[in-house]
Amino acid sequence: MKKLVKRFISIFMKTKEEQNKEFILNILHDIKSPIAGINIALENLDTKKISANEILKEIYKVNKHNLEYIENLMENYSFESGKYQVKYEYFNLINLLNEEIYALRFLIIEKNLKLNLISTNESILVYTDRQMVRRIFLNLLTNAVKYSPNTEEVRVEVSKNKSRVSVCITNTICSHTIKDPKISTGFGQEIIREAMTKLSGKIYHTKNKNKICFHLELKA
Repeated sequence: MKKLVKRFISIFMKTKEEQNKEFILNILHDIKSPIAGINIALENLDTKKISANEILKEIYKVNKHNLEYIENLMENYSFESGKYQVKYEYFNLINLLNEEIYALRFLIIEKNLKLNLISTNESILVYTDRQMVRRIFLNLLTNAVKYSPNTEEVRVEVSKNKSRVSVCITNTICSHTIKDPKISTGFGQEIIREAMTKLSGKIYHTKNKNKICFHLELKA
């Protein structure tokens, strides 16, 4: 009996350690693109496209965003249980989307993309986990920017009814990704799938010629 108990504890501890490791890897995945954007900005310091002062101000804002993101995630994560604690709160979804778009600003400029946020209202309040929703949209927007050909448009459309908020992220995809579109690769897929399950939301995609749209539904 003692051996069985020890075996159970060993399995439990291993699972917890794996969950903690996965959490750290997920954070690194989430901030990879904003950091890549900062690198692009630094590489352009010698060009005349954007002034050095403006670039440094933008880098500061993006980096501040990343630090706040990590701190908030760490606050809600228990290393003892190996689980993220869902925290419900009211927040303006439009503001959050603008923040995530801003975090990818330099990548958008580098590819000369048009990223348009279209909403039925200037303010759309939702009651859900802010950090988890942030992770979802950071991943989806990163992929939309990454897989869109240069000079194309990325559209983010938001609408709300009494019980649900719907978000559609549409972008053009390259010919080699048309046959097998994916939400993301590796951790990205896992992050989105797990987060949407915890929030009792829905996500699916539709495709029309060279356009792909990811549809998300969240509780209002």
